Amino acid sequence: MELKIHRLSNGIRLVHHVVPSKVAHIGMFINAGTRDENSREHGIAHFIEHTIFKGTEKRNVFQVLNRLENIGADLNAYTSKEETCIYASFLSEYYDRTLELFQDILFHSTFPEKELVKEKQVVMDEIRSYQDNPADQIFDDFEDLVFAGHPLGTNILGTIKSLKAFTRNDLLEFIRRNYSFEEIVIVSVGDIEFPRLVKLVTKYFSQDAERQKPIARIPLRIIKL
Repeated sequence: MELKIHRLSNGIRLVHHVVPSKVAHIGMFINAGTRDENSREHGIAHFIEHTIFKGTEKRNVFQVLNRLENIGADLNAYTSKEETCIYASFLSEYYDRTLELFQDILFHSTFPEKELVKEKQVVMDEIRSYQDNPADQIFDDFEDLVFAGHPLGTNILGTIKSLKAFTRNDLLEFIRRNYSFEEIVIVSVGDIEFPRLVKLVTKYFSQDAERQKPIARIPLRIIKL
């Protein structure tokens, strides 16, 4: 597999693999997850993943979600203990449209208060559903023992108590602290020539504004059982 790599002047990296397919895929990976949360923020990385689609400075939630759905594309995201990823699958002719939306979501999400209230209920239901499944719960219990006292030992979803306490400013602060340009990688697989892709990514992601470099992660200390 031949990977083509480019780094923007602000630190954002682009990785691309050319494939002769009508369907393309883009993932925007941010090196920030559960392990970057402090004691007040349990579950905030996951909550940001849920709410980052809820509106931008120029789009409401309906317009964000339908920007790609209207062309038959799929937009989604996930959070792990190490990273947050926003990704999409779409016809290769819509690279420009997809990258513009990604840029709008990443840099201009507004996290409207009324949408945060709604989404808290969604995540609370997710937490309750997870707690009703011992086969899943046991893995978190094990990690809590192995990584005791470290953010890697906490549940990605957080707790109902921590979720209720999150404010819009808390979300913006976590993003400010962790979503620096150096921690963002855009990965593409599709039928587009690399120079054209570089031009599009530069067009939408070459912001000069500096974001604070993320604070050093808490050193990992594994507990021997």
